[in-house]
Amino acid sequence: MSENKINIRPNVSMLSVLKFLEYETWFALAEFVDNAIESYLNNEKALKQLNGEDFKLEVTIEINDPENKITIRDNAGGIEQSNYNRAFRAAEIPADTSGLSEFGMGMKSASCWFSDFWTVRTKALNETEEKTIKFDMNKIFEDKLEELEFTSKPSDKNHHYTIIELLDVNKMPRRKGLGKVKSHLASIYREYIRKGILKIVVDNTELQFNEPKILEAPKYDDPNGEKIQWKKEIDFDLEEGLSVKGFVAIREIGSTAEAGFALFRRGRVIEGSFDDGFRPEFIFGAPNSYRYQRVFGELHLEGFDVSFTKKGIQWDENLDVFLQCLKDELSHENFPLLTQAEKFRARGSDNDYKNSGIKALSHTVSDFEQKAPEAIKETFESPKVEDEVEKELPKTDKRIYKSFKVNFNKINWLISIELSYDTSLNNLLEVGPHLIKEPSTEPNVKQIGIRLSLTHPFMVEYAGTENNKIEPILKMVAAMGLSEIIAKESGAKTQGEIRRNFNQLITKISQR
Repeated sequence: MSENKINIRPNVSMLSVLKFLEYETWFALAEFVDNAIESYLNNEKALKQLNGEDFKLEVTIEINDPENKITIRDNAGGIEQSNYNRAFRAAEIPADTSGLSEFGMGMKSASCWFSDFWTVRTKALNETEEKTIKFDMNKIFEDKLEELEFTSKPSDKNHHYTIIELLDVNKMPRRKGLGKVKSHLASIYREYIRKGILKIVVDNTELQFNEPKILEAPKYDDPNGEKIQWKKEIDFDLEEGLSVKGFVAIREIGSTAEAGFALFRRGRVIEGSFDDGFRPEFIFGAPNSYRYQRVFGELHLEGFDVSFTKKGIQWDENLDVFLQCLKDELSHENFPLLTQAEKFRARGSDNDYKNSGIKALSHTVSDFEQKAPEAIKETFESPKVEDEVEKELPKTDKRIYKSFKVNFNKINWLISIELSYDTSLNNLLEVGPHLIKEPSTEPNVKQIGIRLSLTHPFMVEYAGTENNKIEPILKMVAAMGLSEIIAKESGAKTQGEIRRNFNQLITKISQR
């Protein structure tokens, strides 16, 4: 073989199937980051001797949409010429398989998945030449090439880098997809970023992992008790050679998308990055449970194997044992983390209630303006909705409301629908003239108010500060209140008894 050629046999045919691998974009890009980390760790001492103890690995991923090109750059140790045959030959397993580059497939599989034409330009530490290798996959397959030529040019001995260019990319991350790529990569490499080992820049954005805030609150059955940080350290063995370490905690603010476990191996996330948390039903329950939205954690698995695309743990028969051990750890009576996650109800801040309430109130009043007259048309003649009247309350008042006008039974009504987050209120629903904020200055206008308490135990239990949960309840109680008004105008004498009984019942059944 010529000195400027690389042997890529015997598994050239394997390269042809790599484009059909089941990758997500972030896992494919992670293969290049893994290689850079491995090169950095293998050369860390020499790199710091040359660049100083503050030297940090930097990986830059440039997404060039107009040119349909992706470029990955790193300042690690480069690829030594003596290692070319292993580095560029498919499935050539390295002598040391204890790191992130253990299958000899990462760069090749990811590059072929993205593109049919890609180049590698690298300058190894302490070598005096930069080398460039071009992979034209169509030509390799058609001509059944077993060797590739590389070109060289002189370079400073102290330079060290690898630059991979993927051309005519057939799986370009665009728009919202690019945002997910950034979030997943930040999540996958959070441990290296935290330790100051790695800086990743994607599309001119340095990636940072946003640490979820951990709930600090009393136990669910002792609301006035001492606040506890709901975080549990995990450390147990499954069998000889298999162990689990890390932590499990409860999020301060639930997230259907971002809760769940992140499963680590050798310092990087294998399963559970960003919005794809590992959430087995045995521990998390159904997707509509509070546990599903609140529990999260980082679990480092030692001794487990992974798939060669490094996107899944190879559990074999150990998954059930792992889940049972973990659930036991989280269910201890001295620290019942799972029960706390399911049963604890946090009262939102005034701003949370105000912001969510404004949205729910606006949508509800809009619906009533448009639909209430039609709904009562069969009872009262000529319903007519007039322009909405909005009032601003003082910022210190824990109430928000909107009013609208409606004409029924030949009477003009000004109806206020109010949301309150004043914890001193006892009733879920109130109806009456005492809820009128300002008397109308217009003649011959009757006024009435309907109020829903956002801090009633029922609302805290089932709605919290989520607008999409507040709104349907608000519509129901507003309809109930309006029905009471209509019933009174029809001559009913005890219409308020239903509401009073309703308030008593709903309060009692909402108590823990």
